[in-house]
Amino acid sequence: MKKLLLFIPVLFFSCVNPSMERGFESITQALIQVTEDLNFYAESITSDLAQIEEDIYLITKHIERINDEVLRIDEIIQELRLSIQNITESLKDAATKEQMQQLQIQVFDLRDDVRLLWNLYDFDADGVINGVDKCPETPYGLPVTNRGCPLTDVDGDGVLNADDQCDETWGVEVDETGCEIVEIGTTTNTI
Repeated sequence: MKKLLLFIPVLFFSCVNPSMERGFESITQALIQVTEDLNFYAESITSDLAQIEEDIYLITKHIERINDEVLRIDEIIQELRLSIQNITESLKDAATKEQMQQLQIQVFDLRDDVRLLWNLYDFDADGVINGVDKCPETPYGLPVTNRGCPLTDVDGDGVLNADDQCDETWGVEVDETGCEIVEIGTTTNTI
C-alpha cells in the first residue's frame, strides 16, 4: 500500500495535460484580444469626448453671439418704441399739412427700421442673416451655404440641394445644375 501511495503523487505532478495547456493558451489569447478591444474603445471614447467638448465650445460661442444680437436688437426695439411715442405725440397735435407730411416721414423711417431689424437678424441661427437667407427655416446645426441653404444632396446626384434645379435625379448622369444629361444622336441635352 505504501508503494501505491508514493506512486499517485509522482503520477499527478509528472502528468502534463495538453488539453488544459491549450485551454490556458486560448484564455490568454482571448484576454489579450479583450485588452486590445478595451484600449481601442477607450481611445474612441476619448476622441468622442474631445469632439463633444469642441461642439459644446462652439455652441457656447454661438449662444454668446446670439445674446449679443439680442442686446443689439433690444436697443433697436427701444429706439422703435421711442419713435412710436414720438409719432403718437405728433398725432395728438397734427393738424397742418406740414405736420402730416412730417408724421408720414417718421412712419416711413419706422418702417425702414423694422425692415432693417428683420433683415439683420438670423431667425434659424444658421449664421446667415434673414436678409440674405434663401432657406430661412434650416434646422439647427446643419452646415449651410453662404445663402443659408443646407449643404445636403438628397437625390445623391453630386449637386447640393441649394444649387439643384432638378431635385429628383436618382442614379442618372447630371450636369452642374443637377438636371439629367440625355444624349440624342450626336447632341447632348439636359432635361
